[in-house]
Amino acid sequence: MACLLGASALCAPAAIVTFTGEDLNTGPGQNHPVSSAAAANFATAAAALGNVSTITFENSPVGNFSSLVVAPGVTLTGTNYNNGNQAILNATNSPAFPSLDGFNTTPGGTHFVEIYSGTLTFTFATPIQFFGGYVSGIQTAFYQDTFNFSDGTSETINVPGTGTTNSVGALDFVGFTDAGKSITSVTINAGPPGGGGADYIGIDDVSYQSAPLALAPEPSSIALALTAGLALALRYRRR
Repeated sequence: MACLLGASALCAPAAIVTFTGEDLNTGPGQNHPVSSAAAANFATAAAALGNVSTITFENSPVGNFSSLVVAPGVTLTGTNYNNGNQAILNATNSPAFPSLDGFNTTPGGTHFVEIYSGTLTFTFATPIQFFGGYVSGIQTAFYQDTFNFSDGTSETINVPGTGTTNSVGALDFVGFTDAGKSITSVTINAGPPGGGGADYIGIDDVSYQSAPLALAPEPSSIALALTAGLALALRYRRR
């Protein structure tokens, strides 16, 4: 069971903590206070577990890809609605209706990943304990978008879609922490390839664990070091 944190908090003892927030009918450059608040809460919790890196896709090549390295040790793969490749888009070739189909969320940026339905998978060479990002163009009237991963058990996080329809989209932030677990991939699902429902969405500003925190010495280790230092000092004084 997860602990859902967004505009409200519903907590239960569990390893997974989920951070979500949704701003309805929000397009490029518009304020998004609810999803921003969820992102800030996620960032605080993530920083307690490890070093946080963010992928903005600004240095990623525009166009379709079958496999794309987007950061050191992070690879993207995926299959779209037509069983083809997903794509990196920019402001010049974004959808005609970005609030419904997805858009860039990086301030001053242009690039983002378009999921033309189907799936997008982030694979990590070094296992992670947290992951989050902005999802734009949400329309759950078509399909329930999800984040899927395994921490030893298959886990699914539903992307919020309350109030979204075939004419009203939303900008969401979705993130989670899973302390003490080793996660090697996260898949964002926006509809089964080849039919059966579809959602065209944008993914941007993805944060993940790039390295674990350095562990502080245990109290016993500190005491042992102090004792050894004192012994050396006394020995030097006697000489």
